[in-house]
Amino acid sequence: MRDKLRIIAHHAFREEKEYAVELLMTELPGIEWEIQFTPESSGYLVELPNGCSVSIRDDFFREVGSDYLSPEFIPDRGANTENPFDQSPLAVLYGEPIFSLEGSCYYCGLDLFASAYFMATRWEEYVLPFRDEHGRFPADRSLAFRSGWLDRPVVHEWSQLLRQILESLGFNPPEKQARFRLEISCDVDHPLLWWQSSDWLRTTGGALFRRHSLKEAVYWLKYKMTSNKDPYDVFDEWLEMFEQHQLAAQFNFLSEREHGSDCWYPVRHPFVLEKIREISSRGHKIGLHTSYESFNNTELIAMERTALERITGLSVTSSRAHYLRFGVPDTWRCLHEAGISTDSTAGYPEAEGFRTGMCTSYPVFDFLNRKKLPLQEQPLVAMDVTLALYRRYSPGQALERLFNLKKEVLKYNGTFTLLWHNSSWNTHFWIPWKNVLANFISESRQL
Repeated sequence: MRDKLRIIAHHAFREEKEYAVELLMTELPGIEWEIQFTPESSGYLVELPNGCSVSIRDDFFREVGSDYLSPEFIPDRGANTENPFDQSPLAVLYGEPIFSLEGSCYYCGLDLFASAYFMATRWEEYVLPFRDEHGRFPADRSLAFRSGWLDRPVVHEWSQLLRQILESLGFNPPEKQARFRLEISCDVDHPLLWWQSSDWLRTTGGALFRRHSLKEAVYWLKYKMTSNKDPYDVFDEWLEMFEQHQLAAQFNFLSEREHGSDCWYPVRHPFVLEKIREISSRGHKIGLHTSYESFNNTELIAMERTALERITGLSVTSSRAHYLRFGVPDTWRCLHEAGISTDSTAGYPEAEGFRTGMCTSYPVFDFLNRKKLPLQEQPLVAMDVTLALYRRYSPGQALERLFNLKKEVLKYNGTFTLLWHNSSWNTHFWIPWKNVLANFISESRQL
C-alpha cells in the first residue's frame, strides 16, 4: 500500500513546517504526501491510508510564539536515547523520548520536524554571537558538537525512525534507490607553486630561514632535480587516479578578482586555462571557488561567476567558499541570487563531521524570508586541512577517522563529500598524507 499520507499540523509557522516535513519525507522516496494546517491541531498527525496514524509531538513551534530566532530556544545540550525499534543511537533535541502504541495510533514524543529544521537550516548559527577571526561560526559552539552528535547525520536518524514507525503500522515505504557515493572535490587556491623558474629558490630559502628546516630545504632541492613538474600541478595524476575508480571529481577555481586578493592567481594564464579545459573534457566538473570577500555579497559572487564562465566558456553553477567562509542564511541567498544552484560549503573547517546533520544533498531554507530556495547544499564531511592542521591527526588517525565517518554515511546510502587541495600532495609536509587520500578512494569506490 503506497497511497498518499496526510499530515495535519497547527497553522503557525506553515512555511517552516512544510519545509521540515519535506526534509524527512525526502528520505522516504516514492511516498506521496500532503500537509494540511488547522488552528485546532496540537501536534503533527500523520494519517495513513490503512486507517492507522502517527501522532508526533509539536514541542517547538507550538511553544515559541511568533519569533523563535533567539538563543533562549536553543537547548544547552541535546540528549541521546535508543531507537525503540533497533536500539541504535537516537539524538534527542526537541521533545521527549517517549514512544507508545495505543490501538492503531503510534505516539512519538520527539519533535522530529523541528529538530530536522534546526539542524538543516543552521538558524542556531545566526542567533549565537560566536565567530572566529574569519567571521565563521565555530564548530565547538554548536549544539551538535556539545552533544557529541557532530560525527552522526542525526537528521537521517530521525527520518529512519519515521520510516520504522510507518512500517510498524503496516505502511511500507519503498526502499531508497540511492547508493553510497564518494564525492571528491578540490579547491584550487594555487594552481602552481612556482610561476617562474626562480620561485623554487624562494621556497627553499623559506624552508631554511623562516621555518628553520634543513630537511624541507633538502626535499625541495631533490624535488627540483628529479621532477619536471610544478609541485602543485597534480591534475594529470589525480585525473588518472579518479578515473581508475570511476569517480568524477569537482575542481573549484577562484575567478578574476582584484590583484592582491587572498590566493590571487591569473585565471587567464595558459596553464590554468589548459587544465580547466582538460578537466572538463574528461568529464569532471568545474565549480566556482567564491572569494574570501564575497561570502555575503551577491554582486561579487555574480561577477566572479560570470567572469569564470566568460574566460572558460563553461557553465558554472556550483560553488564552495574560500576558507569555508559561510553565514546563514545570507550566503545561501547570495549564491542563489548570483545564479549558483549547488553549493558544498556547509562543513566546519576545524572539525570533520555533519554540520547540517545531513549526508545527502538537500534544498536550503532562508529562515529570515521564510522560504525554500532553489539551491541545493551538498554538505562537506571532511577536508585535508581539517584533519592535518586543525585536528593534528597523524595520517593513520585521519584515515581511521574518515572510515568511521564513512560508516555513518553508508548507513543511509548518502554521499561522502571530501575536499582535498592540489597543494596538499607534493610538499614536504603533505607527502606522508598522499596515502590517506589514495587509500580512502581505493576503499570507497562506488558501492
